[in-house]
Amino acid sequence: MKLTLSISKKECDLIHEQSLKLLKTMGITVFSKEALDVFRKAGARVQGKQVFIDSHLIEESIKLVPRAFPIYSSSRRVVVGKGEICTLPPYGGTTVSRNEQIALGTRNDYLNFTKLNQLNDNISMACPYTVEPFDIPLDQRNSYRIAMILKYSDKPSLSVVGGKEDSRRCIEMVQKYHGIRNKPVVLGNVNVSSPMIMGHSTTEVITVHCEENQPLMIACGSGLSGLTAPPTPGGNLLLANAGVLAGIVFAQIQSPGLPIIYGLPLFGVDPFKAETSVGSSATGLFTLAAKGMAQYYQIPFRAGGTFTDSKYLDYQSGFESGMNLLSSLLAEVDCLMHSFGMEDTLRTINYNKYILDEYMYLSLKDFLKGMDINDVTVMTDEILRAGSTGNYISSRNLKLIRKQYPKRGFGEGKTREEMLKETDEEIKRRLNSFEFSAPTKDQIKILRGYLPDEYID
Repeated sequence: MKLTLSISKKECDLIHEQSLKLLKTMGITVFSKEALDVFRKAGARVQGKQVFIDSHLIEESIKLVPRAFPIYSSSRRVVVGKGEICTLPPYGGTTVSRNEQIALGTRNDYLNFTKLNQLNDNISMACPYTVEPFDIPLDQRNSYRIAMILKYSDKPSLSVVGGKEDSRRCIEMVQKYHGIRNKPVVLGNVNVSSPMIMGHSTTEVITVHCEENQPLMIACGSGLSGLTAPPTPGGNLLLANAGVLAGIVFAQIQSPGLPIIYGLPLFGVDPFKAETSVGSSATGLFTLAAKGMAQYYQIPFRAGGTFTDSKYLDYQSGFESGMNLLSSLLAEVDCLMHSFGMEDTLRTINYNKYILDEYMYLSLKDFLKGMDINDVTVMTDEILRAGSTGNYISSRNLKLIRKQYPKRGFGEGKTREEMLKETDEEIKRRLNSFEFSAPTKDQIKILRGYLPDEYID
């Protein structure tokens, strides 16, 4: 018993064909002179800052993208695209919430979530953008992000994507720290802007990852229907798909065969306020559409997350997060960003919700496994043994029950205060249990080459 949903082959054909038309006739605006030269040398038509890409170049670029690929640290390997979900931590939080107290993110919060992600067996990779550490100076912040990831996590990490220098420094630091030179060690995350714009930072980050042979997630998910994207979900999907294809072409003409993840983080819109609505049902539908397009192109994809527009742990938060997470699991996403803890339209990472979302993730995975119904599991002989007035009380059956009905969360209903207390205690328990091998002298020396001692926590 397996549930899956997606858009049809006919719908994929339409989106692809119209994407080819857009890129050939309307093109994409590219601001970097270096990037314009790359497109021009590959055969694209360039007029001013506008790049027009023909269908042959697009089709050939798609064929070069591998279906699956690994990412390494010195002690772990994560494989993307072979059926297992690569769960990524929360991304982009500027504020934190704990026990309904909201504040700007700090270096302490950043360290806490780096440690929580390291401890969490349901999180596959580390992330330098989990929450903004506002008490670290801007000129040190990106180095701090990746240095603390290296010091407190042995999981492969997303990369810093602030521009050419930051991206190159991040990759160099990770390679030195782990002692790995010729393998993928980070995963970049870039966004082609809507309507159809490839900014300086985006092209710089793509180019650096191409030069260093490091994989990329290329997304176009900033379209807001009615403002920077057409008013219909179908039009928004078309525009985003064309943007992703342009990004794939730009990467593949610089580094043929570079691993790329198709990114489609599209959201709904509040039609009365002209604001993003991540908790909208449209967000889940976009996630399912991403599955169809990624399967169409035979490349890994990223979409979905525990999205909600709610600012608190309430009915809205649970419903929207559950709907979006279920859509992600139904879509069988290769990469799930914003896995646990995000709220308030991706502005806030909530400590308590981080725990609750993890329980929900495990419960939904149980749900999608379905149930085994066969000659063994229907237990006819056991029923006959018990008879019409007997019972099934035995130590053997108790073990079976606990295996067949896994407990997720806290069981019986809790008051709001009890829920906050128990999730907070779980956060404290995990952080207090954190143990990690101290860096070697050589590794500390590497970190000091990029960051002053006062910022090496």
